[in-house]
Amino acid sequence: MNNNSILKVENLTCVFEESDGNEFKAIDNFSYDFKENKIYFIIGNSGSGKSTLVAHFNGLLKSKQGNIYVDNFHISDKSKKIKHTKELRKIISMVFQFPEYQLFKSTIEKDISFGPFTLGIPQQKSKEVNILNLKNTLIQKHWDEIKSSLSINNDYEDFDKFIESEQVIFKYKIHDKKDYANVVLKTKFKKFVKRIEFNTKTTDDYAHELSIKYLTKMGLNETFLDKSPFELSGGQKRRVAIAGILAIEPKILIFDEPTAGLDPQGEHEMMQVILDAKNRGQTIIVITHTMNQVLEIGDEVIVMDEGKIIFSGEPYEVFTNKELYEKTNMEKPNIIELIDNLCEKDKRFVKLYEEKPKTVDQLVIAIKKIVNIK
Repeated sequence: MNNNSILKVENLTCVFEESDGNEFKAIDNFSYDFKENKIYFIIGNSGSGKSTLVAHFNGLLKSKQGNIYVDNFHISDKSKKIKHTKELRKIISMVFQFPEYQLFKSTIEKDISFGPFTLGIPQQKSKEVNILNLKNTLIQKHWDEIKSSLSINNDYEDFDKFIESEQVIFKYKIHDKKDYANVVLKTKFKKFVKRIEFNTKTTDDYAHELSIKYLTKMGLNETFLDKSPFELSGGQKRRVAIAGILAIEPKILIFDEPTAGLDPQGEHEMMQVILDAKNRGQTIIVITHTMNQVLEIGDEVIVMDEGKIIFSGEPYEVFTNKELYEKTNMEKPNIIELIDNLCEKDKRFVKLYEEKPKTVDQLVIAIKKIVNIK
C-alpha cells in the first residue's frame, strides 16, 4: 500500500447463492484505496451493496475473489479462512445499525469493556504500561545502584540502550496485583537482583479507565458505570453501545447508518462523535442515507449501485453531478438545494459552488461575500 493508505480493496466480488444457480452478485469488482485520517461516506440506493461491502473489511464476510489490505493485514482470496481475526478487529471495528440492541451485560461498565477484554486489549495495554513504569522506576530510583553493581561505565547513560545491548540480560517478573516486580540484570561476570516496588496497573484498572474515558466522550458520566444498561433510555443505550466500540480504539471505525432513528440533536451529537474520532487520528467509514451529514463532515464520498462504484470524489463533486441524481435515489443536501435555487434567480450565486460551503454559517458568509454585504 501507499504510505498514507490504511485500507486497500482490490477487485472484491461477492456472490451469494452461487451453488444453486440463483446467484446474486452483491459486490462486483470493487476497488478503492482508503487513506489515513479521513471521513469516507458510502452512499447509494438500498440494496446497492454498501453493508455487504464493509462487512468484508474486518472479516465478517469472506469472498473468493478479491484482496483486502488493512494496515499490516492481507485478506487474500486464495485463503479459505481469515487468520488472526482478533488482531484484525483491533485495527478495524464496526458500529452496526441500532447498536443498542447488542447490549447484554449486567452493568454498563461490563458492556463497554466486553469488546476490549474479548480482544485482549486491557491485557496487552496494562502490560505495556507496567513495563514502561518499571523501566522508569529503575531509571529514577535504582540506576546508580545498577551501574555500581554491574561496574558499568558512563557510556550507558541511556537505560534503554543499556538493556538492549548484547552485554546485558534483562529479566523481570511483574506482580501486577502486589505493586512490585522481581528484576534481574546480568552481565558476563556480575548480577543485579532486586525487588522493585512501583505502582502496577491491572487489566481491570485499564479496562475501568477505558470505560470512563469513552462513556464520558458519549456524554454520560461515570455514575452510570454500575447501572444496568436496560434501565437506560433508547438514546442512552446507543451511547453506551458506541462507547464500547470506541473503547477498542481501532485505527478504522465503520458506522452503518449511525443516525437512524435519532432526533436532530442526536444526529448532531453523532456527527461530533465521528469528528472527534477523526481528530484522534482515526479513519472513519460511514454508510448513510442522510446527505446533509455527508456534505457537512465528509472528506470523500463513494456512490454505489448494483455492487459497483459509479462515482467517487469530494462531496461537492458528488452533489453537483446531475447524472448521479438520475441514476440513484440520492437526495440533494439542503445547502445544495438552496444554492441551486439561488442560481436560478441570480447567476452571481454560481460562485457559491466554488466557495463550497458545508454548513449554514459557511453559506451565509459566502453569500455576504458575493453580494458585498459586510
